[in-house]
Amino acid sequence: MSKKVLCWNALALSLVLALAGCSHEGADWKSATAADTSEAYQQFLTQHPSSANAVQARTRIQQLQEERDWQTATAADTRDAYEQFLTQHADSKWAQEARIRIENFAQSNSAASANAAAAAKASAPAEAAAKAAATPPSMATGGYAKNQAVSNAAAQYVQLGAFSSEARAQAQWKVLQAKYPHELSSLTPRYVGAGKVRPKQLVRLQVGVVSRAAALGLCQKLKKHAQSCVPVRSG
Repeated sequence: MSKKVLCWNALALSLVLALAGCSHEGADWKSATAADTSEAYQQFLTQHPSSANAVQARTRIQQLQEERDWQTATAADTRDAYEQFLTQHADSKWAQEARIRIENFAQSNSAASANAAAAAKASAPAEAAAKAAATPPSMATGGYAKNQAVSNAAAQYVQLGAFSSEARAQAQWKVLQAKYPHELSSLTPRYVGAGKVRPKQLVRLQVGVVSRAAALGLCQKLKKHAQSCVPVRSG
């Protein structure tokens, strides 16, 4: 057999093996995408680390991990779970939703603290009365005037939620108005953070009230229905 014939045979064999390899790789990729699991993609990468589909396989593995972590966070539904998710996936498509839920947990905690403080204050009327009686009239009047001036220096609001956009905040306001007409129908909403274009900006839904006492009273009513509500001041 001539040298030329041997060369052509070797070339043909190489081509056949290459085509067989491509066919095998294609079949393995099809199997991996059909299974669509981290394990299937990892097995494909082990078998074909230099494949043209390797980048796509690694990307899909990361996406699947992110989906599992988000499901874990929502199943736990705690502030710590959402904060842990953000630590691992700060740029996730669910990152904004995680920040909103963290914000609402913070609201609930603030409201609980405010209610606990109000309850503690109400539980000791005798002590408060004795202290007031022992205070000289001039000092009591001056103290009241000073506190009243501080109170009037900043407008009072209650925050009803935090949202990823003004449109969502407005939609929620309509829902709350319909759900609590007696408490909210006469109030006017404001959307703090609206119009800002920062990706992580939250839009906070707030309504103005006449005093700190009115804010506490409104939140007390809404909290009975498990509605998030936190007294805040304009700043």
